[in-house]
Amino acid sequence: MTLAACTIVSLNYLPYARVLCDSFLRHHPECRFYVLLVDRLPDEIDLTNELYELVLVEDLHIPNFKSVAFKYDVLELNTNVKPTFLKSLIARGFDQLVYLDPDIYVYHPLESVFSALVDSSIVITPHSLSPIPDDIQSEVILLLGGVFNLGFIAIRQCEEAVSFLSWWEERCLNYAYNEPRKGMFVDQKWINLVPCFFGGTRILQEPGCNMAYWNLHERQLYVENGTIRVNRSSPLEFFHFSGISVDGGDQLSRRKCPYTLQNRPDLQPIYEDYRSQLIQRGFREFKTHQYAFGHFDNGQFINRLTRSLYAANIERFGGEDPFSSSSHFYVWARGARLLSVQDSANAYSSETYSKRDFRLRLIHSSLRLALCVLGADRYTVLLKYLSHISILRNQRDVFAI
Repeated sequence: MTLAACTIVSLNYLPYARVLCDSFLRHHPECRFYVLLVDRLPDEIDLTNELYELVLVEDLHIPNFKSVAFKYDVLELNTNVKPTFLKSLIARGFDQLVYLDPDIYVYHPLESVFSALVDSSIVITPHSLSPIPDDIQSEVILLLGGVFNLGFIAIRQCEEAVSFLSWWEERCLNYAYNEPRKGMFVDQKWINLVPCFFGGTRILQEPGCNMAYWNLHERQLYVENGTIRVNRSSPLEFFHFSGISVDGGDQLSRRKCPYTLQNRPDLQPIYEDYRSQLIQRGFREFKTHQYAFGHFDNGQFINRLTRSLYAANIERFGGEDPFSSSSHFYVWARGARLLSVQDSANAYSSETYSKRDFRLRLIHSSLRLALCVLGADRYTVLLKYLSHISILRNQRDVFAI
């Protein structure tokens, strides 16, 4: 039986792929490991002596790839080429194939995964195996992000798995935007439907698989006879260090998480070791590399609004190279004042806004004035429309061509 594993990164995440590959091959030396680079490889970087086999995203021959790479940002593109990459690898004849996010570390042979694949076509893991206590975080986060975490998926060489990958690929390349308010979250939300559509799907309910900050309420680590165990029962097969801050501190993830290394000291040894390995494998050298699909050919930064309005008007501009500064789209975007030198929206959230910010106070005053002028009914209609166009792709009518 031939087995393989793989991951997907842009260049700044290559050290994560190295550490993952090392950890996987340590427990599965007979397997092959593949890394898909969603980027371009600069001439000065030599990867010929790596333990993995490198695949470049443009070698997947995705139809209209430049259009796909432009309409999706770096997170969207890295996640949405996943089914295409898996299809290309399973076509090489592997009997079993495992995908792992680059920020995962393997601590034990993936026995439960490969065992599940013996009589299943598709193996997936839920974010959580039990209800999340309300004083920690409700299950709303799962309703927004998806029932299953796509930092992991495994497939077996069979007709059903290939059929699944083809279905998933079409959705990912065409519709899988990061728009939770429209029910979409890249490649992940589609997998909610997979157990309904594909009877050979196995939902793996092993606490030692895909342990991460979102399921810490139900999982505790213990070391027994040199083996890390979850809840004193299952061995820890792999841990997902999603959103980790490599430069230290007690924070487990940059994303909202009620746990820290202070109140979860059982995690401290694996966090310290993982951070150290990332630094040793080039984290500081690679973290500042510029994303190849992040700029027009003249160096102009491509912000999320520009990408979204390209996606909303793709039927008009889809026939040309959107990265070209001489394209009709670039001329239109510049004329519409869509271009900028950065995207800072991700730095703001309900947790970071200050009620004392004069800009927010001005907006609130304007909304109260609108309520007085319009009345409650029309004011509600206004807010509904503002909610609609706050999704960037829905601003097509605002910037009508």
